[in-house]
Amino acid sequence: MSEQAELTPAEESDAPLEQLKQQLAEQEQRPPRGGRALAALALLCSLLMAAALVWAVYWLWPQWQQLQSQQQQLQQAQQEISRNSAELLSNNESQLQQSLSRQQQSVSELTQQITAQQQRQQQQLQQQMQGVRELVQQSDGAPPRHWALAEIQFLLKRADYSLWLNRDINTARLLLQRARQQLAELDDASLINVRQAIADDLAALATIQTPDLSAVHVELAQMRKTSMHLPLKQQHTELSVTVAEPEGELKNWRSTLSYYWHSSLQKLFSARLATPEDYFSLTAEQQLMVRVALNQQLLLAQLAVLQGEPAVYRSALQQASDQLQRHFQAAEPAVQQLSEQLLALAAMHISEQQLPTLQSSAQLQDYLQSLAETDL
Repeated sequence: MSEQAELTPAEESDAPLEQLKQQLAEQEQRPPRGGRALAALALLCSLLMAAALVWAVYWLWPQWQQLQSQQQQLQQAQQEISRNSAELLSNNESQLQQSLSRQQQSVSELTQQITAQQQRQQQQLQQQMQGVRELVQQSDGAPPRHWALAEIQFLLKRADYSLWLNRDINTARLLLQRARQQLAELDDASLINVRQAIADDLAALATIQTPDLSAVHVELAQMRKTSMHLPLKQQHTELSVTVAEPEGELKNWRSTLSYYWHSSLQKLFSARLATPEDYFSLTAEQQLMVRVALNQQLLLAQLAVLQGEPAVYRSALQQASDQLQRHFQAAEPAVQQLSEQLLALAAMHISEQQLPTLQSSAQLQDYLQSLAETDL
């Protein structure tokens, strides 16, 4: 009490202020209760998130590893399929090229043989004509009628050889016409039987229908060139499904949802009509193989024409027509024209026909023999 009595008036006025400062300092040093609860809640959330992350990693890691292994196996299988396809395609192409080269070589050899045979026949004909000229020159004392008969006899024999040895009907017909013309120039009534026999032989040759095999060969060669540029069947373009864009109003939420749903589906899937051409999505190598197969059938038909094999000729044209209808665009004008040409060629008969026996040469031989007996 004595100490309180001794305080000065200034100190008494500062005492309440000091007490207030001490109270504020004590309140600042005291930890707030709400802060502790918030820290505990944050710690609990962190622990829960860490546990969820650990569980997600534990559950997804084996699946991710399995997915990676499946992707690796799929890539290996795709690589193996691609390698096998490339090997098979290369083997097929090499076999086709070898077969085509062999057939072309056989065609060239056969053409050379035909050319050489024609040259030999021409040389033989020239030699025979030269022999006839020499005989005519040697027999200067013989009458001109005998020379004409000798030439007519040669022409008739040559017509018989051309018909039976070379099966050349056109040459035989020309030789008979030439012999008939020379008999008409002689104007001898005793040769009426020979002239009648020549007329009968020409009539028999006129009944034989012989196709122009050279023209067929040339037409098939032109068709082979055309077949390498014909359009193939391919898949049609995809159909686009258009959906009207909705109005931006809240009451049209269904149409808006449908619009975005169809737009998303169009990015994932494409819709189009199912057509038979779905089976003809060919790569460049497969297109080349189809064209080479058609070309090979036409080449086989060419060889059959040269060798006179009607069964092989018809079979090759039938297979070529089937391949044309199966793999090529039937609506294209070039494909239609080639199909019509195949039908026209298939209707032709290249088989060998029975040739008639020429009577004119034997008739003239009998006449000459009778004439020789009369001279004796």
